[in-house]
Amino acid sequence: MDGAVSGQASRANLPNLRPFDTLALFSPAMRRSYFWQARLVLVFCVFLVARSSRAREKQLPAVRWTAGAPGCTFERGDDGRYRWTMTGNDLTVTLLVDSQELIKSRQRFYHLLATYLSVTYTGRDKFEFPGIVKLDFVRHHDVVEGHMDPAELATKLQNDVDTMIFQTERKIKKDPKTAEEKTARLREYQKQAAEFIEFLSTQTLQTGTLTPGNPETHGWVFFATSNKWIGPWRQREDFILSVGMNDKVWQFPFSLPPEEGDLVLRKPPE
Repeated sequence: MDGAVSGQASRANLPNLRPFDTLALFSPAMRRSYFWQARLVLVFCVFLVARSSRAREKQLPAVRWTAGAPGCTFERGDDGRYRWTMTGNDLTVTLLVDSQELIKSRQRFYHLLATYLSVTYTGRDKFEFPGIVKLDFVRHHDVVEGHMDPAELATKLQNDVDTMIFQTERKIKKDPKTAEEKTARLREYQKQAAEFIEFLSTQTLQTGTLTPGNPETHGWVFFATSNKWIGPWRQREDFILSVGMNDKVWQFPFSLPPEEGDLVLRKPPE
């Protein structure tokens, strides 16, 4: 009993600390030790989650587009684009890539590589499309890049626009004679950025539930090429695009151009 009273008295004598003041009870050395232990636990937990995620991806079976195989087709369109299509039991996935994509990517913001995906559900129930898309740059040390998040990409571009506005105004103050040239360049950059931000918000691939009443999702998917191991494009590039579903991974190996010297002529607009 005395021990209990003593314990209660001891607790009663403790300072009235807020939750974030609890570490004030410990010495600086003890606080540092506690801090680093907490960080190690957090890092270890993150490692376990990432490892579990990677293990799950590796365990999923893969279906791969193969020329001539049942359900696999390839088409050179008169719109200047290549199409790889793979059809399963209740799902059809089409990968579309512009024949000039290697050139166009170097003229795009951040040198992004673009592909277009169409996913069509032909079942009678429903299908949850997670929208997990990755690209393996085969000839560049097999670097794998996940697709860029459209919202994050739009935010990054808008921040870069704001930075350019600030820098342009500062340069004009230093040298007013260049105002017309720099202002024109800024306006063109703003125009192109605004168009691309609008494109990202309306034309990119969306996740969602596919049903007989809403069987398809489609849109553009962008990949970063800024990794130091990617470097400049070769005359012919090999890629493997992976579309992660809940039960399997759909893989599309493709090359640009598909064959050495391959050329797609675009049909002129009528």
